[in-house]
Amino acid sequence: MGKKSAHTGLSPKDRSINIMDKFISRNIAKAKHQPVLPGRRKDPNIPIHMWPLKDQLAYWENRTMDDEFQSTYKTYATWYEAVKTISTVYHSTFISLTHDKKEQMHALYDMYTWPKAAIRELQKLGVY
Repeated sequence: MGKKSAHTGLSPKDRSINIMDKFISRNIAKAKHQPVLPGRRKDPNIPIHMWPLKDQLAYWENRTMDDEFQSTYKTYATWYEAVKTISTVYHSTFISLTHDKKEQMHALYDMYTWPKAAIRELQKLGVY
């Protein structure tokens, strides 16, 4: 059997050019329906990894301990779970011991106290 292009009257070069044109036009049509990605610029609405490298380096170098705390423990619940895990006290025991100290626990979280330091503070308060 002969090649397919022999029956269409096209040379192999013309056929490959037509296939490539079809491929390019299909990709252009796909790209039209894709969401437009933001350009690389420093903007609080754009994720940090999309910023220019110079701005990313400046951001990571100028972070404070409070910024790290806020990004690590976004909610009180995640912080409380970390304190509970690090304390090495059985979970239900820890919950019952800290139940009446809710105000102090919330105050420690509001002061951006890291879990290990919070455990030391709880030991000073006589929780366990």
